[in-house]
Amino acid sequence: MLFWYFLIIVAIIWILFATITDIKKREVPDWLNYSLIVIGLGIRAIYSLITKDFSYILFGLIGFIACFVFANLMYYTKQWGGGDSKLLMGLGAMFGNYNLDIFDAVHKLPFIATLIINIFIAGTVYGIIYSLFLGAKNHINVLAEIKKRKFNELKIISLIILALIIIIFFIFERDIFYLIALLLIASLFAVFLLYLIKIIEDVSLYKFIQTNKLTEGDWLVNDIIKNNKIICKARNIGLTRQDILNLKKNKIKKVLIKEGIPFVPGFLFGFILTIVFGDLLFLFI
Repeated sequence: MLFWYFLIIVAIIWILFATITDIKKREVPDWLNYSLIVIGLGIRAIYSLITKDFSYILFGLIGFIACFVFANLMYYTKQWGGGDSKLLMGLGAMFGNYNLDIFDAVHKLPFIATLIINIFIAGTVYGIIYSLFLGAKNHINVLAEIKKRKFNELKIISLIILALIIIIFFIFERDIFYLIALLLIASLFAVFLLYLIKIIEDVSLYKFIQTNKLTEGDWLVNDIIKNNKIICKARNIGLTRQDILNLKKNKIKKVLIKEGIPFVPGFLFGFILTIVFGDLLFLFI
């Protein structure tokens, strides 16, 4: 159906542009996200009038509202930025009831649910690769930071897993033992990886930036205090325009912010995977 093909092409183009700007500038322009929402709801409204089937605009609104709620939850818990949230709302408006099967994709969940899950799967893999790339790029500082840390929690976790492996060796049959031991070792590897990524983030993503280069949504690490008075608080929603004006007014030259890993590439990969394969969680079941 041309209706769905048009939405898919528009979505890919918009997400591609959003990915490029996110990688280059760590932000997605509002016009890009708002235009995606307007196009999605607008095309659905026009198609509903032409076909006299108002389910198209209804499901567009339902998709937008569902993604609006979820996106704000992610935004206010500081999981991603405002640009990511608005982009998801745009995709919700466009694909509230997508049902076109082009590549024999597996669809057992509602499309929006599948899209969100696949975005997280793709985003997690992409985030790990990106973090390791940052670690390789800043390997001298990362290695220096590793030498400073004692990793007491990591040592305790390692000893617990080693003790569990020894215990299950005497309790379970060989086949079950190998399976459980493999899962425990994989868990330990995951913990090591998380610790490494946290170190890489601490070394690579915390930066002092000049006040005149701040943008709305930048995440302040600490409250800014001058003359024993808080002039700017570090909040989950990031800096506002008024915060930046207050910093400039108080002649604060530099502040420490945490840069986020550009997550929009996860949207691009997740969207393509959803269109081509469908539910990744059920693909091999």
